Amino acid sequence: MKNLSKPTLAHFPIEDLNPTEWQAEHERVRAALGDEAYLTLRESEIKEKMDSIIELINTGQWQLPPITGSQQPDRIGIANREFRVGAAQGVPEAITNAMFAMVDGDERENYEIPEEWLEFEISEEEIDREDKQAYVNWAQRQEEQRLKVLNGKFSVRDIGMGCLSPGKEEAGVDETGG
Repeated sequence: MKNLSKPTLAHFPIEDLNPTEWQAEHERVRAALGDEAYLTLRESEIKEKMDSIIELINTGQWQLPPITGSQQPDRIGIANREFRVGAAQGVPEAITNAMFAMVDGDERENYEIPEEWLEFEISEEEIDREDKQAYVNWAQRQEEQRLKVLNGKFSVRDIGMGCLSPGKEEAGVDETGG
């Protein structure tokens, strides 16, 4: 019979250090390894920790809190096109409701778009601009994150279970997975 052990939350020795010990360790290791190797080390630890949290969620050992309050999206994809929806986007309620009803149907890809919906279609140029801006924003966040790691301001020490709680079957599991 196979030994199917349950995944556990990844834990690293630096998580046991107090802030003063962590700062000294950060400076010592960064000086010994150099910036790129130090970043690679800490980013791999962060990835491993995040992967272990995702695995705990996927196996049902930990769960996200319930989502309260629903918010409708401001866009909808229909027949390989994108449209604005909702009063906040200036789309009449009847058209918004018709768009959502159509998406719930079976003929999504072959659906003929009514003429009155076309004014709410988002142009490919606008989508391209938004995609490029989203990439720039993502790259900027990545660089900020790298600087935080390099300066010892972010590490696996800063990744906790946050809003997660034990799954129904795992109510006795603590953060170390024990």
